[in-house]
Amino acid sequence: MSGENPNSPLNGTEKNNESITNLTRPQLFSLYDEDITKSADSEDYDRIRSRGSTASFSRPSSSNLQMEQGATPGKKRWASLFQFIISIAVLSFAGIGYHELSRHLHDNHKLHPELASRPLLVGVQLSQFFTGDMAPDWAAYAFEGIFFGSCIPLIDYIFSIKTHHASWLSILKTVNAMLGVTFGIRKVQWSSSLQAAIAWGLLNIILWLFFDGTLSMFVTCSSLGLLSGATCYSDITDKSQLLYFVDFYFLGFLLFGELGRYLFSTSF
Repeated sequence: MSGENPNSPLNGTEKNNESITNLTRPQLFSLYDEDITKSADSEDYDRIRSRGSTASFSRPSSSNLQMEQGATPGKKRWASLFQFIISIAVLSFAGIGYHELSRHLHDNHKLHPELASRPLLVGVQLSQFFTGDMAPDWAAYAFEGIFFGSCIPLIDYIFSIKTHHASWLSILKTVNAMLGVTFGIRKVQWSSSLQAAIAWGLLNIILWLFFDGTLSMFVTCSSLGLLSGATCYSDITDKSQLLYFVDFYFLGFLLFGELGRYLFSTSF
């Protein structure tokens, strides 16, 4: 029996496969490297497989994930504490500045200097009573700023009132509006204090609608404005002065409410 020569370069089956390959493969491909003839599917498969292997190496271990998850609450706690300290400091400076503004508010009639700051003296008297005259006056004004800035956010939180998120731009607009109103009260030659007080009251409603428009802000500012007038009722000699108290503290609480909502938006 004559067997096939093992040293022959090609047997019959291999010759048939080579013939089929030569028929199906374009002749132009023979001019290029063998990698050109690879199918796109095999290349995509190799690419996906290489990406998967790379992702497997870059995947964090379970211990690293546990360490990151354990460190996140601590970082959030320190960030919240830092934000709270900054908020308290900002409201304190705002309270001191608000008192200075009230001391210089007057017109050319019955609203004389220092009159609008009378309700703020209640905080000074309370601090002197509880601290035995040890706390300086500016500390009482700083505490009043913290109190004014916390009232609106606290009311929103207690009654679950959904409000808009205040921005620095709205706060700056409110500050400019308040400074502009107080400057107009001082410089404009009003025919009477009642005329100026009524005009300021109408302007406050427009400013409330423009900057906030929420019912909680309007009710709180109006109530605190009336309360401020009641605390120094003995110093009031004309109804225009009562309107001045309500107007000034309504706009002031509007400013502190916007500032408090911005500072404590993530705290409550």
